[in-house]
Amino acid sequence: MSNYPDIYNRGYQIESKLGHNRAGGRVTYKATNLKTKQTVVIKQFQFAQPGTSWMDYEAYTREIEVLISLVSPNIPRYLDSFETPTGFCLVQEYKRAYSLAQLRHFTPQEIKEIALAVLDVLVYLQSVSPLVIHRDLKPENILVDHSQPRNVYLVDFGFAHQGNQDLGVSSVVKGTLGFMPPEQLFNRQLSEASDLYSLGVTLICLLTKTKSSEVGNLIDEAYRFKFRSQLPEISGQFVRWLEKMVAPNPKKRYPNAVAAKAALKNIPVTDKGLQLQLGEKLVKQIKTMSVAIAKPATTLCWILTLSAIASFNTYRTHSPQQKFTSHSQIINPLSQLRDTGKCPGCYLPEANLEGANLQNADLEAAYLRRVNFEGAYLRGANFRDAFLKGANLEQTYLRAANLNNVKLEGANLQNANLGGVNMQFANLVKAYFKSANLEFANLKSANLKKANLEFANLKSADLTNAYLEDASLEGVQLENAHLIGAKLKNAQLHSADLANAKLSGANLENANLEGADLAGADLAGANLKNANLWNANLVGAKLKGAILPDGTKHE
Repeated sequence: MSNYPDIYNRGYQIESKLGHNRAGGRVTYKATNLKTKQTVVIKQFQFAQPGTSWMDYEAYTREIEVLISLVSPNIPRYLDSFETPTGFCLVQEYKRAYSLAQLRHFTPQEIKEIALAVLDVLVYLQSVSPLVIHRDLKPENILVDHSQPRNVYLVDFGFAHQGNQDLGVSSVVKGTLGFMPPEQLFNRQLSEASDLYSLGVTLICLLTKTKSSEVGNLIDEAYRFKFRSQLPEISGQFVRWLEKMVAPNPKKRYPNAVAAKAALKNIPVTDKGLQLQLGEKLVKQIKTMSVAIAKPATTLCWILTLSAIASFNTYRTHSPQQKFTSHSQIINPLSQLRDTGKCPGCYLPEANLEGANLQNADLEAAYLRRVNFEGAYLRGANFRDAFLKGANLEQTYLRAANLNNVKLEGANLQNANLGGVNMQFANLVKAYFKSANLEFANLKSANLKKANLEFANLKSADLTNAYLEDASLEGVQLENAHLIGAKLKNAQLHSADLANAKLSGANLENANLEGADLAGADLAGANLKNANLWNANLVGAKLKGAILPDGTKHE
């Protein structure tokens, strides 16, 4: 233990070393928070060490900025940072997981599941405002645990970039050779498709059991990957999906993580899986024909059955993707949704579903940008991971709907009934919830930055660790709501009802609480610095340890 830096005075006890990047002067430790007993990860950056530079320092400050803005169960949370005599330390949530570079041996099906999980994280990064491009996706920066299903975590945001402006020209190329897309390598404009390239390379390394340091062996002079011959058992559809992910030209890749995930979701990993899919469809077709054809027509039945088998052989040996592409073109996803109520992963931008009855509809991971759902009945609908940016959900009925991790940035939910819905981790930046009913809603860790919640009903809602900076909450009903650790900096809470609300540890710096009812509220440890509390009702409020508007601490 004597070889470890002494940061006891900072409230941490180092337990063991997890890693060491000598080139960048970085050492990663597993440590314990002495106050909470929580296990944490501490990255120590030593800019005074030989071989380090201020570019490394810049990477760490950038990582802190990015991590503070992100709220995802698949990205270890930022907890703390502090200076040391030789640099500074970054403290993050500890995950009992291992990098893909450490494990390396997965079945093709497990690799597909990892791909879908990483794409979920990229969907989140591409949906936040401003969007985040990681720029250093590789096996070393993707962690997985041993649970079933596996939990996947994305780490090391030192090269990450926020926003879609000025992503191109830079004096220094940042990233890892072999995993950087050509546009990043040559300082050209980056996009959502850039991280897809790096993920594709990572998956190819896992499938071919290629170490990160040897990835160059898979690339030709034109930056094309040559790996088909090493994967004889992988289905042609999966190979083509991978080839599209790592296309040198970004315009030939999937445009974003939503599209890449939708394309991968139903692709069989191996030829055996493809044959099983086709075989199941064939059996269903034969059973359908057997029921439909009268018993006396035995000969005709056998002819049709043999024809179906012949068709199956054609599918299997010639062009399965071509057959299913032509079939999918016949099925209109909008008609499928209306007829069956099931359309997971559907691509329905700007569709008009005004007043539709879609009770218990399955639209998981669907692409629903600017869809018009005004007045629709959506009770119990499954929108998990769906992309609803700019959608119109005014006056919709969404009770019991699953909106977990949904992307509703800029969506209109005025007067919508969202009582009891699950919106944990949802992206609700600039969403319009005026007069909406969100009573008992689960909004844990939701991003509501600049959202309009004026006069909304949020009684008993759970907004623990929610991000509400600059949100408009005038006249909102938050009686008995859970706002522990919520970020309410600069929030407008004029005349808000916060009676008996739990606001311990919340950040209300510069918040406007004029005329707010805080009777019986728990504000222990909250930050009220420069907050406007004129005419606010604080009768019975708990203020122990709170930072008051004048900057003093209430004892």
